[in-house]
Amino acid sequence: MSRTEAERAAKQLMMSGYKHHSFEDERETYDLMFQTERDEFTKQLHTNHLDSLLSHYAEVMAPTHMRGMKNALISLITSVCRKAIDEGLNVEFSFALSDYYVCKLEEIGTEKKLLSFMREVLLHYFDLVQNEQRHFYSKSISSAVRYIGRNLYSICTVKDVADYVELNPRYFSTLFAKQVGLPPSKYILKCKLEEAKRVLIHQNTGITEIAEALSFSDVSHFSRSFKTHFKISPSQLLRQDAPRHPGK
Repeated sequence: MSRTEAERAAKQLMMSGYKHHSFEDERETYDLMFQTERDEFTKQLHTNHLDSLLSHYAEVMAPTHMRGMKNALISLITSVCRKAIDEGLNVEFSFALSDYYVCKLEEIGTEKKLLSFMREVLLHYFDLVQNEQRHFYSKSISSAVRYIGRNLYSICTVKDVADYVELNPRYFSTLFAKQVGLPPSKYILKCKLEEAKRVLIHQNTGITEIAEALSFSDVSHFSRSFKTHFKISPSQLLRQDAPRHPGK
């Protein structure tokens, strides 16, 4: 399909009277989602509003109604996954959970089960975010933690994070260590190493590539830091994991 054809189809849809929910309405919905009490949120999940939301988009998002509902739910999961990250949920975990649920919904064969599945997904994300927020980090430190999670694959210094949350680096470091239990420099390193371990175990990526991607100064520095943190070197971990990944 050409760009011209796609734009023509979009304009025809607009002229047909179909109206997308406004960006402001959607943003407000996602902002409020994690700010309500659990009982109230559960009650909202069983209103006709959410049911009609999927049906509204189902008519235009696929050739069949059921496929359209699934596509609409995929869009919803994608948005909620990212909003959960903004609220403090671990970046990679939130994305992985989203991927899992997107795959699972393809197994569903009825509209009733799909609506029930939607409520299950939203409530799961709600509970995860509420649990994460029980750490009682201040707003600045919560923002800092999220910033670090989003920037593991770049050079992420304490000053970078302090500038992002608009705090003096020395004051930020003291506040961060008090609330998180680690100085920000050690927390950044810990997060990078945990990400490196995840990639080593689950992806066919070499040690040098991982060290470079996560912005370590060199492979030796990465390997020493990894062994100090996990009591095993990256190469030893790969050898242990070799039976599950014979292609490495």
